Amino acid sequence: MKNKSDKKHSVSHVTKNVWYMFRYTFKYAPGYIWVTLVEGFGRAFWHILGVIYVKYLFDAIERRADFTEVLTVSLCVAAYNAAFELFNKWMLHVYRPRANLSLHEGMQKELYRKARELDQSCYDDPEFYNDFIWAIRESDGRTVQMMIDLSLFLNRVVSSVVILGLLFTMEPIVAGVMLLGITLSFLVKQKLNRVRYERSVEMNPIDRKLGYIGRIFYLPEYAKELRQGEIADTMREHYGEATEEKVQCVKKYAGKMFWLSLAASLLTQTLPQAGITGYLIIRYVLDPSLSLGSFSASISATFKLYWTIDDIGNFLTKFHEHSLYIEKFRKFVDYEPKIKGELADVPEFQSLCLKNVDFRYPFGSDGDFTLSGINMEIKKGERIALVGYNGAGKTTLIKLLMRLYDPSSGEILYNGENIKAFVPEAYRRHIGAVFQDYKVFAATVAENVLGGEYSEESKDEVMRAVCAASFEEKLASLPLGLDTELTREFSVDGVELSGGEAQKIAIARVFAHPYELIIMDEPSSALDPVAEYNLNHSIAENAKGRTVIFISHRLSTTRMADRIYMFDGGKIVECGSHGELMALDGKYAEMYRAQAQKYTET
Repeated sequence: MKNKSDKKHSVSHVTKNVWYMFRYTFKYAPGYIWVTLVEGFGRAFWHILGVIYVKYLFDAIERRADFTEVLTVSLCVAAYNAAFELFNKWMLHVYRPRANLSLHEGMQKELYRKARELDQSCYDDPEFYNDFIWAIRESDGRTVQMMIDLSLFLNRVVSSVVILGLLFTMEPIVAGVMLLGITLSFLVKQKLNRVRYERSVEMNPIDRKLGYIGRIFYLPEYAKELRQGEIADTMREHYGEATEEKVQCVKKYAGKMFWLSLAASLLTQTLPQAGITGYLIIRYVLDPSLSLGSFSASISATFKLYWTIDDIGNFLTKFHEHSLYIEKFRKFVDYEPKIKGELADVPEFQSLCLKNVDFRYPFGSDGDFTLSGINMEIKKGERIALVGYNGAGKTTLIKLLMRLYDPSSGEILYNGENIKAFVPEAYRRHIGAVFQDYKVFAATVAENVLGGEYSEESKDEVMRAVCAASFEEKLASLPLGLDTELTREFSVDGVELSGGEAQKIAIARVFAHPYELIIMDEPSSALDPVAEYNLNHSIAENAKGRTVIFISHRLSTTRMADRIYMFDGGKIVECGSHGELMALDGKYAEMYRAQAQKYTET
């Protein structure tokens, strides 16, 4: 009885999956399929012609055929072979590289677009994330390999059917034995392919771990930390442990793969090479009716059939393997975001209201709520500060406000409308955010600030944003100004910014667009106190009329807030202005005085 996985990957299911991937070829390189078909059928005729030509040649020698006839036939065969070889070289070195690039570009763009649509929670799911990485890595290369396999599969099928027919007319017993041996071999190889796939699935997370540790030792952002303490030694130990896991995985499947490979080889190599060849030699010696041409053609046909029919089995198992990978690709491409909405017309921001909001992360949270019973109201033009110790839930709240996640219970209202009603992309166009783990991209200063393409028409707004983030002094020192390339990822002349300078680029992004709601998660964490003071005044000046929500562990920043929410254990424990909370003499006042004392001592 077949298991669920076998049923799922039946012939019809494999065919549907393979066709699913071929649609990308039709879409991005439509001529590829026709070139593949010509190559497949042309190569098949080449194999068939080889068997027929051998029989003709030896029969011609036996009957003492006219030399001109033999020469003419030989020249025709040579002409076909030369023409096909010319086509084959053109396909390999001219057409296929261009088609592969077109396919790569089209599929990668589509996959990157899809990656942008994924819910944030997908990155928290290790299984989905593994499949996601697998899909990105395998996609276009897998499709190209499928096109190559299709070409070879077609020529093997056509040539095998015709040559098998010829062999049946000459040696029916040999043809029957060959067919039986290859059928058994196919079944064995199908099992072998399944074992290989299971090993690959088990290896994937181990390879990811090894890849991660490998990157740590060559990426520049880890260079300084590796030279501090003993983390490098610890990582090397983890690498050794992961390598040992990989060794154990190899050992686990080695026995099965050995015996299955041996059985397949015996059926497809030993049988035709030793048994059938010996039988044909005995037949030729004992049976005078067997012509030299038939004997030679039978030998030639046997060897061609041995590897062509064997290859049919190989390619069928390959398409089965492709289907298993395509399942992961389809899981990614067909994923429907859970964070979605219907309304694309989002009105200008007036208020945000959170009512009894609870939240737990879908993966790795052990069922604990990160936020519990959150109630707050934020109105247009207000400055709101979220404070509390690490792990209190402040950054998680920001993710909910931006609708990277939806609350587990409760609701968030935008102008009185539940934010679940809005299309996420349209809703987020009203929000500018500086994340705690901000990133600078390998692009120009202007492109980093705009978050997209830059033209001279955008220069004024970029410069205003740069000044609002207090980055103008550093900009003046850059060799090409706004056109200066950041990071050395692609250019040795690229500029590496300090942590504080990079953070100012991230802050400039929120001022490069007319966002009505600005969210800043630790916007001055990489700045010294003086730079922080100047930046706060700049933000206050440039954010007039806009609503600003910021998280800060430096409570000197919170003094300019209209209202402060103190978080502790995922709950709001205090709320009020700076003066009100100091008068309350609770957790906020305690935290503020502790920081003030530190600054005073310094």
